[in-house]
Amino acid sequence: MNHSDENDHYPELAARWLDGSISEQQRHTFNAWYNRDQDQPLIIPASFAADAEIHRARIYQKVLMGMEDKNTPAPVKFWIKLGIAASICILFSVVLYFYMHQSRVFDLDQLARQYGYGSNVAVLTDQNGKQHLLEGSVFNMSEGKSSLTSGNGFARIATPRGSRYQIQLEDGTQVWLGAASSITYPVTFRGQTRTVRLSGEAYFEVAHQAKKPFQVKMMSDKHQLDLTVIGTKFNVNAYPEDQEVQTRVFEGSVKLSSGRYTAVLTKGEKVVFKNGMLQPKVQHLEEDWMRSGTLHFDNDNMKQVMRMLAREYNVELVYNGRGGKRMYLTGEISRKNPLKKVLHLIELATDYQFLLEDGRVTVFEPHKTPY
Repeated sequence: MNHSDENDHYPELAARWLDGSISEQQRHTFNAWYNRDQDQPLIIPASFAADAEIHRARIYQKVLMGMEDKNTPAPVKFWIKLGIAASICILFSVVLYFYMHQSRVFDLDQLARQYGYGSNVAVLTDQNGKQHLLEGSVFNMSEGKSSLTSGNGFARIATPRGSRYQIQLEDGTQVWLGAASSITYPVTFRGQTRTVRLSGEAYFEVAHQAKKPFQVKMMSDKHQLDLTVIGTKFNVNAYPEDQEVQTRVFEGSVKLSSGRYTAVLTKGEKVVFKNGMLQPKVQHLEEDWMRSGTLHFDNDNMKQVMRMLAREYNVELVYNGRGGKRMYLTGEISRKNPLKKVLHLIELATDYQFLLEDGRVTVFEPHKTPY
């Protein structure tokens, strides 16, 4: 038995000591461990420290009860022991305080495994650098006053793979953040513009402020793309691992610029930003699919489709065969469908085949592409 395994049961012994269920042998074991490692930090489980006030009272009462000695009624000894009890309570209070107030760090990969695909969870890093887990509902910055919703700094919200999350910014702008995406924004919009930074995918419904344009900054292949809008509905797909940024407008208009390249999109138009250049505008399906919880393919090649599925379902991709860049898909599939069903639907529509096992999708590409 290694040292870490040996120490795993001591928090349980500490809890048993508090509620009186500890046996005599366990008491000797616990006391021997405490005296041996008293210079080491005491690890207190979350269930034990759920309420600092309750546990402080329990500890204090237990210490007093343990010091009762009917054969030694001398008041001097009682007050000495009472002082010791108070000291122990102070020690445990300090331990509990730091346990309850320590900053938590959330691992996005772990959250992806814990919550699975189709979930609504995100991690907010506030302007002080502390992280907060957001679950199951809209995060509304206009509600309440705290380090999360007021101040002069910047905050960041990130989603794990398999999850999406809805946010309402301080100005009333609604953002639907896609899987494996992040948005960095000022807690309070000041100055002449409202500027956010996006990595990944998001659908925006921008609150109208004619004198204060809304701006989205993105990066693609080391080239920055700026999107400026006054009041509109649009979608942006700007994942760092993809070679291009796609922007679609559902209502109003947006202006995109990168260096000497500019383009203005209006309702029903789509543009692709690739290799530092804006491609010609094209028409696209007029549906704000991100709000309705669907996976949307708009003439996307199979590499793009598979990367989207890998992000949405938190799986690894392995390719077997050619690149398949000439195969394109258009359509929508509900996010509620399991990945196995989604892959089967793609198999029916293409010559591709898939093997799903142990969180990995092996893509068997066709020998000949018929398109």
